[in-house]
Amino acid sequence: MSIGDLDYSWFEWVNSKADHNVFLDHIMIFFADYLQYAFALLLVVLFLINRNYSRVIAMQAGFALVLGFAVNRVIRFFFFRDRPFVSHEVNQLVEHSTSSSFPSDHATAAFAIAFTIILCGSRTRYIWGILAIGIAFSRVWVGVHYPLDIMAGALNGIIMASFTHYIVFKLKPLNPIFESTFFSGRNTTRNF
Repeated sequence: MSIGDLDYSWFEWVNSKADHNVFLDHIMIFFADYLQYAFALLLVVLFLINRNYSRVIAMQAGFALVLGFAVNRVIRFFFFRDRPFVSHEVNQLVEHSTSSSFPSDHATAAFAIAFTIILCGSRTRYIWGILAIGIAFSRVWVGVHYPLDIMAGALNGIIMASFTHYIVFKLKPLNPIFESTFFSGRNTTRNF
């Protein structure tokens, strides 16, 4: 069995559960289409509250997000993959364009933000991590991504969050900027 066959069998197993329970389908639709806005709102709130290095966290997550999307664009330039609903009979619960499926932008964004929050040691880190997993899983459930699309997007988000946290934001020229009151906020602990 090839990796493509295995990927499709995983997709088929998850997607076959869709369109059988209206309540569960609505939850998955919410996760797949609307929960991403909570992540965007989180970054805005972190930037606005300006305490406990929240602006640094927001900037890190935003930078990781931009890097992740840039990597996705480069991958799509060289590799196009049809979405599941283009190539197969699926239970499609949300409308989507026929753009390239690989890798998932939703998974990249959710994991870039959630993993940045995890790396920064936030008290809410596990909540955001679980929500990112929920977004990723729901994209397969609603029929717009294969599991490997999700895994690639999540891995990209994690790598970009790690690169941003451990390398970009540790560069000596940037330290005085992020230690300033504008970024560090009213408290000096790195926990929100």
